[in-house]
Amino acid sequence: SLGYRDGNIIDLRDATQADMVSVFGNERSFKAKLFNWIRPGESNVFVYYSGHGAPSLSTGQGYLLPVDADPNTVEFNGYSLDTLFANLSSLPSKRLTVMIDSCFSGSSQAGTVVNNASSISLKHVEIKAPIPNATVLSAAGGSEVASWDDEARLGLFTRHFLEGITGGADKDKFGNGDGKVTLEELRCYLASEVTYMARRLYNRDQHPQISGTADKVLAVTK
Repeated sequence: SLGYRDGNIIDLRDATQADMVSVFGNERSFKAKLFNWIRPGESNVFVYYSGHGAPSLSTGQGYLLPVDADPNTVEFNGYSLDTLFANLSSLPSKRLTVMIDSCFSGSSQAGTVVNNASSISLKHVEIKAPIPNATVLSAAGGSEVASWDDEARLGLFTRHFLEGITGGADKDKFGNGDGKVTLEELRCYLASEVTYMARRLYNRDQHPQISGTADKVLAVTK
């Protein structure tokens, strides 16, 4: 639906910290594998992350959690959101979309990610992406949990993103039915469906965070 060819997909399953650094770079250089795959000024880049996130216990900075990370020492073995966004902003891509189905509250559907810490005492992380002209979608607000959908076996946010981007966001009260899904249509769809289902299934708040140009066309369904 989004038009990306299979041969252009870098697929990291159960990614280690080394895997993430090899694709996105580190604080010293952004010229890693993703950079090498880009045709300057031509490539459309879509980055999707599904997994755990955690805050630094000392600073509150947000980190993605590779499979070999210890949530209690994420400053050393996590992957920094600040580094991710800084490196992505340096890429010479034509268009950039970042989707993060994770939360950074220190909690998860299965319980607290950080051992022996109350989620109330953890610092809250707000995803702030200083990337000009990029589209950034994240699953939940800073103090919220990103919910799981047992039926779809996907994150609740991912499930409704897929339904919305393939036409759901262009129908009924959300869109104008022109066969094109804009960011604003998708924002309205996710704000309605994800928030409602998180409350209905789990009795909790979940508000997707969306930033970017409202009239940008994300997908054509006709």
